[in-house]
Amino acid sequence: MPLRTPSLLALSAALCMAPAAHAAYPEKPVKLVVAYAPGGSTDIVARLLANALGEKWGQSIVVENKAGASGMIGTEQVVRSAPDGYTLQLAYTPEVSINKLVFKDMRYDPATDLTPLNLIASAPLVLAAGPSVGVKSMDKLLSDKAAHAHLTYGSPGVGGQQHMAGELLKNLTGLPLTHVPYRGTSLAVTDLVGGQIDLFFATTPPLLGNIQAGKLHPLLVAGDKREALLPDVPTAVELGMPRLQLTNWFGLFAPKGLSQDLARKISADVGAIMQDPRFRKELESKGLTPTPMDPAKFAAFISDEMTKYAQIVKETGIAAQ
Repeated sequence: MPLRTPSLLALSAALCMAPAAHAAYPEKPVKLVVAYAPGGSTDIVARLLANALGEKWGQSIVVENKAGASGMIGTEQVVRSAPDGYTLQLAYTPEVSINKLVFKDMRYDPATDLTPLNLIASAPLVLAAGPSVGVKSMDKLLSDKAAHAHLTYGSPGVGGQQHMAGELLKNLTGLPLTHVPYRGTSLAVTDLVGGQIDLFFATTPPLLGNIQAGKLHPLLVAGDKREALLPDVPTAVELGMPRLQLTNWFGLFAPKGLSQDLARKISADVGAIMQDPRFRKELESKGLTPTPMDPAKFAAFISDEMTKYAQIVKETGIAAQ
């Protein structure tokens, strides 16, 4: 039997190793980071997507909540992770399009340190009043303005859309509003229901249960169209405040350096999920609008968002303290 030459041995070894080198992704559980406490809209979208991806990939998709610093703590964890597809982030507007405009000492650059994969969903902000205010409509809040020497509004952190919405509302109406930042939406909603703060801007999902229970009262939708789940609530446009149109969006990201092949696979798989009527219905039932967008369009959209919010930051003077 003839001896194998070194080149044949090398080829044989390479062929044996090939399957391992090109193993199908994912081979193990995938971490999906949410940079806020559980219970907010970002967390809700993440868990819906995690369930759908888990079914499609046959692997566990583990949602990890890493709250703090207006979404920057969790995002920095993602930025520092290996770009191998096993750490992804379900992010929303602030940590990607706004924080860079507000914070001077950010330790990551969202434009260069994250890989945008898919836009998933969007929803306009809703202004809700808690029991401490004693009003059930925006008209009543404005007509009683003289009776309110001091009003507080919460947000999931400094510089985010909810913070901007509150400052815009203050500028447009003259309401005596003071900002109270939280580490996440659910924490603010708890305090809103308990009367520790007076007002809060959020998307519909984390507010809906308490609205339906009569514990919170929606005053306006920060957009030009009424919300399907809140058909009796007027829009900011209807109330004569067209400047107050702010929509939260939720997208999937990976660290920079993710290979093009893996980025295409993840994006394509998420795109297929976005076409599933069951998944779309789940989003809509939570007050979220399915908003599929591929990586190239998503990146351009993020750039446009930063331009828009730069103007609002200039107008309101918002800055990190």
